[in-house]
Amino acid sequence: MDPKPPTRLATTAYLVVSALLIAFLAAGVVLTATTIVAAVQGNHSITQDRFVAPEALTSLPANIKPTDNIPVTVTIDHASPAQLFLRLAMTLLPGLLIVALLWQLWGLLRSARHGDPFTTANVRRLRQFGWLLLLGWPLVAYLTMALKEVLATTWASPTDPSQGGVFAPPIGGALIFGLAVLALAEVFAHGLRLREDVEGTI
Repeated sequence: MDPKPPTRLATTAYLVVSALLIAFLAAGVVLTATTIVAAVQGNHSITQDRFVAPEALTSLPANIKPTDNIPVTVTIDHASPAQLFLRLAMTLLPGLLIVALLWQLWGLLRSARHGDPFTTANVRRLRQFGWLLLLGWPLVAYLTMALKEVLATTWASPTDPSQGGVFAPPIGGALIFGLAVLALAEVFAHGLRLREDVEGTI
């Protein structure tokens, strides 16, 4: 079967995903380098999302009474190297997952540009994409929250009103999308088997 020329949409999507992949990789390198420089030089500030209990807020008007913990941003001045690298890890974890997802998508679009997306390699890419969403996204969310708690222990005092990290990426959509991609992978696999059967009878 002669491959069909790539469509304009496939080429555009391929170029966009390629640009995103390069941008995320470059951002990770720059962020790591700047963190190392900041750790060497010192005198660098970072921020962390936290909760504050309602009773700790004393400057609100009398007619405003919060009923739940309030998300705030805490600035850590003169962060230590350990604090800087904890903050770096929290930023890089979601980025690494996105890079892994973009890599699978890049492979899919590359084969689509070659005119033959129904291949065993693409079935594998779709399955990996689905499992990255189904398992990788919740794992990254949990690890990031754990790292935020570790970071908090490096500066929070017993009298600190903040209660905990607020990083909680929505995982419901990722789980549904992951299941949908895994289902699509099985459709691809079935279509590939049918094509191989047809070609085998010719």
